[in-house]
Amino acid sequence: MMTSLTLVLVAADVSRRIIPVLKMAPTDVGGYALAANRGKRKLSGLALLATLLLSAATVLGAPSTNDLAGNWKGALEVGQAKLRLLFKVSRTPAGVLTAKLDSLDQGARDIPVETVVTKDSTVRMEVKSVNGVYEGSFDAAGKKITGTWQQGPQSLPLTLERTQGSVAAEPETLSPADLAASKQAAQKLIGVWNGALAAGPANLRLKVTITKTSAGVATGTLESVDQGAKDIPLSAITCKEGAVHFEARGIGAFYDGTLSPAGVMLTGQWHQSGQAMPLEFKKAASAR
Repeated sequence: MMTSLTLVLVAADVSRRIIPVLKMAPTDVGGYALAANRGKRKLSGLALLATLLLSAATVLGAPSTNDLAGNWKGALEVGQAKLRLLFKVSRTPAGVLTAKLDSLDQGARDIPVETVVTKDSTVRMEVKSVNGVYEGSFDAAGKKITGTWQQGPQSLPLTLERTQGSVAAEPETLSPADLAASKQAAQKLIGVWNGALAAGPANLRLKVTITKTSAGVATGTLESVDQGAKDIPLSAITCKEGAVHFEARGIGAFYDGTLSPAGVMLTGQWHQSGQAMPLEFKKAASAR
């Protein structure tokens, strides 16, 4: 069965890499049903990257001022979610452009970009594994590309900017109450938490890592161990009188649970695309 994540932009055929939460819909943006907008698709599992084979790409006479080689960052706005993308373009010794795509908020890395074409001031990149195409035009300085991400019948504006470093997430804006609860979460939840979601006969291992920022608020990431999806950002991490909440907005999911009196177990439910599944996390011994 093909499965996918809510609000996930990029996906591939990953029948064995599933967090039980969504159904692959190649005609939807990013290959995933936009459940936040439609709320009608059944959640059957989480699917991410399957194929990591890089195909040769084609380049047609790009002017030197419009050199596509390098890293290009952008963000797609899908409903209330903002999905950060990073196109990594390189040039072979023979002068052929090749590229890979990272969907940072979904933990999907090195998705093959099979076709890379530049002509005059225009750019076209095809990501066949997700049935996606990006087309855009360089600005006069050659540092920005304004265009459109097309996937199936859906089309979204996407502006790419040349970047030299990593693509940082935007800082969270928290209410005073949530700020206090986030600082409490940083005190009580810091460390590594391991759990498993039941996906039919399989259990899919999840790992949540909570750390503390210099401001004392909680920050964290999610890893789907059996899917190879890493560094999915977590937000809205709070702990209020033992009630724990965090969100993985890039995949349209959130978790609500209760912290045990000893502070080493979380018992709760994983929510995605209108479905709720029981999920327990246990704090790793090295983090206690």
